Order: sequence, then structure tokens, then C-alpha cells
Amino acid sequence: MNVLAARDPSPAQSRTRTRRPVGLALATAFVATLMPLRALAHPHVFVTTREVVVFDADGHVTAIKNAWAFDDFYTAYLEQGLDKGPDGRYSRETLAELAKTNTEGLSDADYFTFIKANGRNVKFAAPSDYWLEDTGKNLVLHFTLPLAEPVKPSKAFVMRIYDPTYFVAFDPAQDENSVKLENQKPGCTLLVRKPPQNNALKQMLAQIDVTQQPTLEDAGAAFADSILVACP
Repeated sequence: MNVLAARDPSPAQSRTRTRRPVGLALATAFVATLMPLRALAHPHVFVTTREVVVFDADGHVTAIKNAWAFDDFYTAYLEQGLDKGPDGRYSRETLAELAKTNTEGLSDADYFTFIKANGRNVKFAAPSDYWLEDTGKNLVLHFTLPLAEPVKPSKAFVMRIYDPTYFVAFDPAQDENSVKLENQKPGCTLLVRKPPQNNALKQMLAQIDVTQQPTLEDAGAAFADSILVACP
């Protein structure tokens, strides 16, 4: 289950606002602060993803680079109380603490990232190189997620990004750069497999009270793309 995280205001800011929960991984924060007690099992947060699968010189996958764009409402929620720069945008420095809180909080949700390589579940090390970008419309969280141990995708390497409870909906960017390989050796292939349409399941989920059904482990997975990588 996800946990609450909070960003402490600076002394100057504490006079004008109180401590509040933030963080993409924090579905319970949304339930507590934005939603009534009875929450329905359909998305309330929408994230557009871009992923880069990073290889080392030996042909092993070592990390995943992420760029997750938050929807308009969640962006507005995160921006509360922050000061824009002269260009009308938030600087990386202004967003630094927020980026740290969001990224570190993702660990409680396994970074919403599920990878199997050669039949085994892949674990992760602590994220690095995290920062928030203000595009002028949305906030984008950039972070690198290292694998705990490099893996060679000589067989199936399958990555899926989703929230098991389907509170947060993850969708890839609608262009050819939504998923890329970096430093791969010749012969590696990349395939993005779309999930089958399942409108009946969506309708069913919309009727479920998650306070009574707290573990909908297959809900988000039913709508997740599968990113497959194979190298000779």
C-alpha cells in the first residue's frame, strides 16, 4: 500500500501554508486530501510516460530512464504555494525538494514498474538523477531507476508500468519516442504490445468500492502496455 509523504515548507512559507501531502506514488494521499472516503476504482491521476532502457558496454540492461508528465489537475495540486521565476515557469531549484519527495516516495509502490527478465522478477536500486521540469503546461518528473543487478536480455525482457489498484493511470506518449533503447548492441529488438480492449472490466472497476476491496492486484495490469526487449 502506498504511503503519505509531505514537503515541509520553508520558514517563510510556513506562515502562509500548512504541511500537505504530495507525491505521485501516494494514492492514499489523494484519497485523504482530494477524494471522499468512498473512492471508486478508476483512475483519478493520469500520467504520460516516456521510457529509455539503458544498456552497458557488455550488453546488459542497467537502468530505466523515466520522464513522467502529470495531468493538469495533479500539476496544479503540486504547484500550490510555489513561486514562478521571471520567465513564468518554476525553476529546477524551486522544484528540487518536490522532485526528491515524489521520487523517493515511489519506492513504496515499487516505482509502479514491474520487470521480468529471463523469467525472473527484477529488483531496483535507489533512483538517481531525479528532477522536475516545468514545460509551461505540465510538470514532468525525470528520474533514473537502476536495476539492482544488470541483466542480459538474451531471452524475454518484459517491462510494464502500472498502478495495481488503477488509481493512477499510466499511458505512453503517443509518438515514436515513447520507448527507446540506449547503447544497445546491434540485433536488439524492441516491441511495445498494447493490452486488449476490456471495456467490461473498466465498467466493473468503476462500481467497486476500494474501501471494501483494498487489493485489486490485477486491475491496473489489465490496461498496461508490455515493453519487450530481446537481444541475441
